[in-house]
Amino acid sequence: MTTVPSSSGAVGASAPGPRRRSVLLGAAGAAGGAALAVHAAPSAFALGPTADLSSPAFDFRVDRATGGVFVLSDPRDGYGTNYVANPDIRPIFSVGDSRWTGDAVFSVRRGAATSGTAMVTGRSDDIRTVSTSTDTVTVAYSGRAADANGIRDFDLTQRYQLTGAQRDRVSWTMTLRNTSTESLEFLDVGLPFLMNAWWDGGNQTGIYEKNVARHSFVGRDGSYVTWQRPNGDGSTLVLVPQDGTSLEFKNKARPGEGPFAEQDPSWEGLVEFYLHSSAAVPQRRNQAGTYLPSTSLTLAPGQEKTYGFTFRWAADATDLRDVLFDSGVVDVVSLPGMVVPQDTKATLALRAKAGITSVVGQAGRGVAVASRGTRNGYSLYEITLSQLGASTVTVTYGGSKTSVLQYFSIEPVEKLIGLHAAFIAAKQQAKTTRGYNGAFLQWDMSNQKLVTWDDYPGGGWKEWMAGGADDLGLAPAVFLAEKNIDAPVAAEIAAVDTYIDTFILGYLQGRKDSAGQPTYQVYRWYDGRDGTPNDQGVWRTYNYIHIANTYYAMYRIARVKPALTKRSAADYLRLTFKTLEAMFTKIPLPSPIGDGAIKHGMMGEHTYPDILAALRAEGMTADADSLERFLLPKRDFFFAEKYPFGSEMSIDTTGFEVSYTLAKKFGNRELADKVQKASLTCRGMQPLWYFYGSDNRHMGESWWNLGYECQLGAWQQHDYLLTYGDTRARDFADSVRSTNGAYLSGWANINSGQISPLAGNIGAASWIFQSEKGTNEYGFMPIMDGWWAWSGEAALGFWGGLRTATATVVEDPIVGLYAYGADLTTTATGLVLVPKDGVRRRITLFSLGKLDIRIENGTYTRAEIQSGGADIALTLRNIGGAGFAPRIDLVNLPAGSYSVTVDGGAVVGTVRSDGRSPVRVAVPTTSAAAPVVRIVRDKNLAPAAVAAASFTASWNRVTGLNDGAEPATSRDIVPDDNATTWGAWPQVSAQWVQYTWSAATSVRRVAAYFVDNLDSSGTGIAVPASWRAEYWDGAAWKPVPSPSAYPTAADSWNTATFAPVTTTRLRLQLTPRGTVSGKGSVGIKEWQVF
Repeated sequence: MTTVPSSSGAVGASAPGPRRRSVLLGAAGAAGGAALAVHAAPSAFALGPTADLSSPAFDFRVDRATGGVFVLSDPRDGYGTNYVANPDIRPIFSVGDSRWTGDAVFSVRRGAATSGTAMVTGRSDDIRTVSTSTDTVTVAYSGRAADANGIRDFDLTQRYQLTGAQRDRVSWTMTLRNTSTESLEFLDVGLPFLMNAWWDGGNQTGIYEKNVARHSFVGRDGSYVTWQRPNGDGSTLVLVPQDGTSLEFKNKARPGEGPFAEQDPSWEGLVEFYLHSSAAVPQRRNQAGTYLPSTSLTLAPGQEKTYGFTFRWAADATDLRDVLFDSGVVDVVSLPGMVVPQDTKATLALRAKAGITSVVGQAGRGVAVASRGTRNGYSLYEITLSQLGASTVTVTYGGSKTSVLQYFSIEPVEKLIGLHAAFIAAKQQAKTTRGYNGAFLQWDMSNQKLVTWDDYPGGGWKEWMAGGADDLGLAPAVFLAEKNIDAPVAAEIAAVDTYIDTFILGYLQGRKDSAGQPTYQVYRWYDGRDGTPNDQGVWRTYNYIHIANTYYAMYRIARVKPALTKRSAADYLRLTFKTLEAMFTKIPLPSPIGDGAIKHGMMGEHTYPDILAALRAEGMTADADSLERFLLPKRDFFFAEKYPFGSEMSIDTTGFEVSYTLAKKFGNRELADKVQKASLTCRGMQPLWYFYGSDNRHMGESWWNLGYECQLGAWQQHDYLLTYGDTRARDFADSVRSTNGAYLSGWANINSGQISPLAGNIGAASWIFQSEKGTNEYGFMPIMDGWWAWSGEAALGFWGGLRTATATVVEDPIVGLYAYGADLTTTATGLVLVPKDGVRRRITLFSLGKLDIRIENGTYTRAEIQSGGADIALTLRNIGGAGFAPRIDLVNLPAGSYSVTVDGGAVVGTVRSDGRSPVRVAVPTTSAAAPVVRIVRDKNLAPAAVAAASFTASWNRVTGLNDGAEPATSRDIVPDDNATTWGAWPQVSAQWVQYTWSAATSVRRVAAYFVDNLDSSGTGIAVPASWRAEYWDGAAWKPVPSPSAYPTAADSWNTATFAPVTTTRLRLQLTPRGTVSGKGSVGIKEWQVF
């Protein structure tokens, strides 16, 4: 994990600020809105007298000295979190010119004046009064403040009042009354929210339990803001506007702008939300993003205007939508998200208490809106975005109120993946005689060129920016290799092999021991010296995992397309292990980041289980055992931490991935739940494309948007939903929306003309989107309308996207049956999917018992899922040529026995599912370009037969043979299953069981689930020593023709196949293992016939 350096080269350093402390007044002064000096010395007081509102839902306290809200908490909250900052929590903010929550900033133009005057409540102490009455606190500013930038010419009255039948809401109204003899134009009306959001990176428990993170939607009347602890536990604080109140602009104190300025990596900077912003917007054009037109308010002498907000609590995402609806704000649900590929139409679901008046797309942007009726109280619309980039959709509701939604249109995901892969191979690989030859480097869209060591533009940390290592330099290769697993292109694979040979093994991983053998340690980066770098450090653990994942992807390519790779699959897998071995065992300690392999959560570590499985599958058992051992201390460290998410950033989502991976692998459900809750909480769900699905990390939502953790986090969230999620849970649909919104949002970073129209940049990528726009605090980084012009770590997110991609079908409670990443058509007996997720390798059917289908060594172009998942037809795409041998892995396949056919031919295999465990279908080698593989549950013929046996114990039942049970164990189960089992105890002589049908029946396969319950003395039933099948030919019993082997395993179905026969009777002959009565008899829990 890396932080962006300043131009001075110090990691995490803020840009130099002015010598005097200044703070944005948010209002244009006579000089056009210059920042004003403030009283810099902190006030020397702790919490003084307060005016309080108290109910079972709110502890709300207003400081009598400043009028600021100093306590805002939920008494029902077990953490005791105070959602607002105060002088005790953050003394540095206790300045004379305050910006506490409850303060207000204005720019007011009087009469014929040509500009506004900045006025703030923080400079109006002399005219402030704080009073209380029943369930009400009033903060009034009346008169003329002595300070020139205090409140003058108007009265301001703020009232906080407990409302609601349960006194579970706080109404906050603000009345402006013109007391002058001239008209007043309020150019700016802004509200600072100084919340408890100072991130102390050394105290993860404090961050996750005492701090709060913000998600905001600035969209006119439909605006809202939420704050929640990053751990996701307990209530979410919601701020909603009352009638006649709207938000249009968000401002933020940037580095160097006074005592409330951004302080990387702990403080995002004070955020102010504006009801009117005609002065602030032009003043802040280089510091803050503008998405909506600015407005102002004019009051004639004696005229007044009241604005209002309401604070409420929401229990979860579903409750938040209900709170918005109940508060008169539009509840918005958009599928598949707010970033929408052009081959997909968005489904927009809206509800408003006062009704939806109209839904209109942005003029001139070709946005088509079509009504699709109503469902479950929501009005449904289909949105078509015909032009790339950002477009608005304006919802008018309650007559004339508006909510402005922001969408972003991208090319189809599969096209973007191909564009970026081709771009990396063609333009981002260094071709030089220097030591970084073959390295993949950053692309600079502002100059249409590589950021190289020998042509570096200046600024920043050159080694990091142009050294070919770390996340910036290593991510392109891991993405490129992963992409070619499913869509192999010879030139792209060759580029990765060149990179491995020339730059990785030839330089970055070229260290050798005294005997001349490679150590597989990884140098930090290329730093200008050829041969080996000046910096001999090998401690940067983040380098290792990316290189290992590149080798692992090449291993997978080599297994399918060995002619396209330079090495064998086994060689790449060996390099994978050796790199991980070096990371865990060969980094000298101490290091600048401590024991990074053990104590840091690194992006890309979710591949450990896959790598372990590959090592074992290839017979590299000793290496697999070693890797298992390497993971144990990491597991122990992470499990011992309450919040094992710390990194080089103060608050980071990077650690979620490996925390979840270890939790799942080693059975720590508590940690898995904790990760999922925190991951969902950090992600925005506002109808703004740059927030929806994007994770809040590195201080807040203002500038680190659409980073790589969008898609890496989507992987973890989806896997959790598949592994642990309950599709009946009230938050399940919201979790799926968040996950798929995150997956799609990351692809917006690939340029197909929406970031830069220049031909030389088509296929390039932007590092992140900076939603606050303006200039960048790091002078070396060009900004293109909010997009960072350098590619940075973006490819790491795309790698996560490739590994996350799936067509996801869910029964959404609002819009109904819906497919993310696919076109869905329903049929009389099921559904048809045409994939559009970009990879076409996976299907997740949350609507059908969480059935998950994954294709290895190939992709699919069409899927037909019938009969509740019991009949699956996949049209595959051959990526292996004449040796195409795809594999299909299924989880949660409905229980039963299945036959596999290819292109409608004879059965080529059978598999059995217990309804939960993974099932693997190995498709025979084919040269067909688009083979159709069908997996169909066979009809069990046993229930239609009459069962008989040579002997049945009195406590057993012969009807237990064909009662339709699906056993999970050969042992006895509780409650007693004797009545559903056939057994011949204590007999140890040969036994038989038999089925008789009323009519001739064709059979070709039998499956028996044997009892195996011997106790320590050997008493009981064991699997038979042998068994065989016979059929009645009308005159005598005959062995079935051409039988397969007859297995005798415990705790599994034992299946035998044979040439089809038509008969009315079928018999199994059983030879017990025992020779002493009662010790080793035979029994069957279920016998199936097909």
